[in-house]
Amino acid sequence: MSATPSAAAPQSASPTPGQASRFLAQATFGPTPADIDAVTRVGYAAWLDAQLAMPASQTHFDWLLQKQKNTEAFKGNGINAPLDSTLWRKFISAPDQVRTRVAFSLSEIFVVGVSSITASWPLFGAAGFMDLLAEHALGNYQDLLTAVTRNLSMGCMLTYRGNRKEDPKTGRHPDENYAREVMQLFSIGLLELEQDGTVRLVRGKPVETYTNADVQGLAKVFTGWDINGPETDVEFHRRPMALNNALHSMSEKRFLGAVIPPGTDGHLSLKRAMDVICAHPNVGPFIGMQLIQRMVTSNPSPAYVGRVSAVFNDDGKGRRGNLKAVVRAILLDPEARQPDLDSPYWGKVREPILRFSGWARAFGANSNNGEWAMPDTTDNTIRLAQSPLRSATVFNFFRPRYVPPVTELARRHLVAPELQITDETSIAGYLNFLAIYADRGWEDLQTSYTPEIALARDPDALVARVALLLAGDAFSQRTAASIAKAVATLPPDRPRDRVRAAIMLVAATPEYLVQK
Repeated sequence: MSATPSAAAPQSASPTPGQASRFLAQATFGPTPADIDAVTRVGYAAWLDAQLAMPASQTHFDWLLQKQKNTEAFKGNGINAPLDSTLWRKFISAPDQVRTRVAFSLSEIFVVGVSSITASWPLFGAAGFMDLLAEHALGNYQDLLTAVTRNLSMGCMLTYRGNRKEDPKTGRHPDENYAREVMQLFSIGLLELEQDGTVRLVRGKPVETYTNADVQGLAKVFTGWDINGPETDVEFHRRPMALNNALHSMSEKRFLGAVIPPGTDGHLSLKRAMDVICAHPNVGPFIGMQLIQRMVTSNPSPAYVGRVSAVFNDDGKGRRGNLKAVVRAILLDPEARQPDLDSPYWGKVREPILRFSGWARAFGANSNNGEWAMPDTTDNTIRLAQSPLRSATVFNFFRPRYVPPVTELARRHLVAPELQITDETSIAGYLNFLAIYADRGWEDLQTSYTPEIALARDPDALVARVALLLAGDAFSQRTAASIAKAVATLPPDRPRDRVRAAIMLVAATPEYLVQK
């Protein structure tokens, strides 16, 4: 069961501030007062089109070079704090917010964890991978998948870096890891889908998209690829992996109904494999559904998925896989812009990374010295239970079809991916971290709360502003009134304490934690 739009009427040209805030929570790393004003002034489409036309901001790789992190001190794994700094830097402050948010969403589909990068300077490998996602986030899907496939960090993550061709004499077979996951996770999934994302049934039963024979055939394509150049400086992380044809399988490759003839070299084999995978009818609904989940709602209606799949298949100009058009379709869809906010089927749990970035952007947090010092926030006892590019496995922090067992969600057949990293410990850890950052920021990441302090003598106005910036129009007047009453118990001559209390209480409510 899925949400149904509350109205089929055309989208309003002048969103309310609350509607603008909710839109920005989907499109960016969190609303800011300036962006709310801009969206209410020009409308959703004009604001979004300006973002989609914006050039990419400074890359993570270049920022790390600027900060001189390409030294021996940062060559090994486990010394990755600068990676956290640059990732949060862009999440919070990058002007090209939509591109940056889509790249982050893609990083939870095409997953690389920094601890799995076996080459030197893994922080540059992870930074370069996120830059690659940002470069292609609004481009063509096949270009994206090809770039991901040739990326060294992904080669490390899924163990096909240095993958060698089969040897009948010794019984050696090519590593099958990437061949399996490029289909299962990055393109077509396990089961054949209708264009609306529902499982296709043949004689009442689902149909698997591929077999183990397909994996074995495709694995031969990913042989012979390895690091491009010596590990003498960090630039090798920016170069696609190079092909050693002596290690590439020249035998016939059969997969997904296609045949690559024997004797075909590695570059042509890879191009043919990408053509076959990206033409599969599952790609539009499989990738479109996950992008909707990452940005808008966990349980979109089949009609919503179908509209997005149609744009993936043809952007209106005969082009397939135009991700810019797909993102635009996701964010401007009537179901996204005019949902029934009271529906139990609409919305998504706000993942911890977006809670922190939402606070930082809403209240103007910035790095005092340009260092953007941030910790690994993986710890679930005192931090966020999630940290960017630190997933332990290629299956992300949470699975897109995760259903919390023995819950009302399970009874209603609804998924809630983010709840896979939610338990009693992580809830307390989030509140502990919240208490720190709402009170005093984090190291050099600070905010003055000047506009909020100016409202502190009026608890109702203060809470209304905090709720607008964090939750938009999905926050109820009843909850706001209860919080304002609690805030009013604090002495008016302690304005910062009132601000801190208002932020903590709003950010702890289900109306904030479930993004509508």
